[in-house]
Amino acid sequence: MAYKDILVYADGTKAATARFDVATSLAANHGAHLTALHVRALPFVPADFGAGVPPMVIEWQERAADEMAEQAKKAVDDASRRSGRSIEWRLVRGEIGPVALLHSRYADLVVVSQGASDVTEASLADELPEALVMGSGRPTLVVPRYGQYPTVGERVLVAWSRTREATRAVHDALPLLTRAKSVTVMEVNPKEGEAPHIPGVDIATHLARLGVKAEASSTVAEDIDVGDAILSRLADLGADLLVMGGYGHSRLREYTFGGVTLHILKHMTVPVLMSH
Repeated sequence: MAYKDILVYADGTKAATARFDVATSLAANHGAHLTALHVRALPFVPADFGAGVPPMVIEWQERAADEMAEQAKKAVDDASRRSGRSIEWRLVRGEIGPVALLHSRYADLVVVSQGASDVTEASLADELPEALVMGSGRPTLVVPRYGQYPTVGERVLVAWSRTREATRAVHDALPLLTRAKSVTVMEVNPKEGEAPHIPGVDIATHLARLGVKAEASSTVAEDIDVGDAILSRLADLGADLLVMGGYGHSRLREYTFGGVTLHILKHMTVPVLMSH
């Protein structure tokens, strides 16, 4: 079991180096074809701009888009030289969200970077983690913007919640889980059901039948946020990957009241594989 077709978003931002290094490493470990996708933005023309946009504005936008594409291609070439692996370059004109979603559906795994917290570092790609998790139907690996990640998937923490999203994430992560040196399944604030239930044991037993040796654990986080409990456990384990379901609640509820998905996407310390 392996990922054989990996898609990584390509741009020339500071976060690109870590993203490409993770993607090339995974491609090497899985014998996968790696594709770097860059979406070249179309000129922006406001719908209510009655007099039309001056040609010089369109030309400026086209030049800026060309420069961004050149920077992205250079980052891909640099990553190819560092890793010694061939990377397919794919340049597509259009809107970044719809184009990325379309191309993600022909991949086993999509690799993107965590969105910027500083508006001065923001880019169009910052919307991709949420869009891909929610709309691609494929597992999305989100790499933190800062830091280096020489290993991804040797020591894995699975944030288990007995939901459809968590189930999907676990099974999407099987190519990594079957190769991991250690896998810990953790339930935070497990709810008692009608049937006898030992937190984490049911999914750990299922994983064992699939060849994954997983340790079951649970914790009650009464005084801290669930997201913080997960991040704390990651640090305790020295884990290099978190696997979790994304957006178990509606996005409106997440944005209005906060949620585990948004908390992790904002404060992640290791790469996170999410599925919805």
